Amino acid sequence: MRIDFDDRLRDLLALGPTASPRAQAYRWALTACILGSTAYVVLDTVPGLWGGFAPWVGLLDLLGLSLMSVDYLLRLRLAWSDDGWGAVGRYALSPYGLIDLAAVAPFALVLLAGMPADAVTAFGVFRFLKLARYSPALETLGTVVLNELWSLLSALFIIVLLAISAATLLYFAERQVNPAFASVPNAMWWAIVTLTTVGYGDVVPLTALGRMLAGIVAVLGLCMFALPASILASGFAAEMHRRSFIANWQLVSKVPFFTSLSAGQIAGAAKGEVVMQEGDSGEYMYCSVSGRVEGAGPSGRFVLKAGDFFGEIALLERCPRIATVRTLTRCQFLMLGVRDFNKFVAGYPELLASIKAVARQRLGRDSEQRHTADRRHRPDRRARQT
Repeated sequence: MRIDFDDRLRDLLALGPTASPRAQAYRWALTACILGSTAYVVLDTVPGLWGGFAPWVGLLDLLGLSLMSVDYLLRLRLAWSDDGWGAVGRYALSPYGLIDLAAVAPFALVLLAGMPADAVTAFGVFRFLKLARYSPALETLGTVVLNELWSLLSALFIIVLLAISAATLLYFAERQVNPAFASVPNAMWWAIVTLTTVGYGDVVPLTALGRMLAGIVAVLGLCMFALPASILASGFAAEMHRRSFIANWQLVSKVPFFTSLSAGQIAGAAKGEVVMQEGDSGEYMYCSVSGRVEGAGPSGRFVLKAGDFFGEIALLERCPRIATVRTLTRCQFLMLGVRDFNKFVAGYPELLASIKAVARQRLGRDSEQRHTADRRHRPDRRARQT
């Protein structure tokens, strides 16, 4: 009975397009409660908005909070059934677990000990973040921000440096005639407003030199503050390109080993291009969807056609490339990075076993041919004695 309950609970909380109708209905009901409760918290800050309907609106919000509380308890129960208290702790301290707790904390605290209205409003707005679990767009945004974190921090450093430099220049140019620029911290407000092209107009330079510098700073602001947007845009494009494998399922289904996968990158190469170079670090495994490639390595030359894969040895052995591969015709490849490769093969042991078998065969052939070459070039011991 316990196993049956856990299976039903796991099915109810399942995500993805393949979830059961019951799981999808539960997801829609929970989404409606989240949206309704967040709207109630926001609109409740308007005095006298509900009028005589306030008790009924409050009852609906209470029902929504009750469902969200039950959802949190069910997820704790599912985590405990998977791996005991360790899994419960991991879920409770995960980002999703903390968001789920913050969503229902006002409900529990108000019932137990009361809670200030401002705190209820603040926690109620966090409730909207529960939708991140069901929103591919928010999940993609989080992935892009994490992937581009160092680039965004570099752009932020440049922006801060530019703001401090602009404020310092205007401080020297305007401090004698303009009280708004009496210090560098005061000038920072003008620098930030100008660089972001907001231009409130509450602080403006008065001297000719100050206005000339202000024009230069305004033009630089157009360039510098577009930098984070371009980083996020390119990151979104790369992430969406990686996930576009789902839309290209028919194309990828030609590859025997990867018919059961659900994500990846599709890349194309013209005739004569080098796909990978011997000695380079191996970050991707390639599987040929169309076209032919020629490789050259320790075992000699070889030709691979559609359906064959290469580059797996560098991922499995964590070593540099042992061969150079060049396209003979126009080709299309399914590219799997280290992260995607590990994630995919973790759920398909037979797939990993097949790839390892091919890798061992290739490594064995290389070792055998090296051994034969060594014997061929090694002088015979008896000949030396003679």
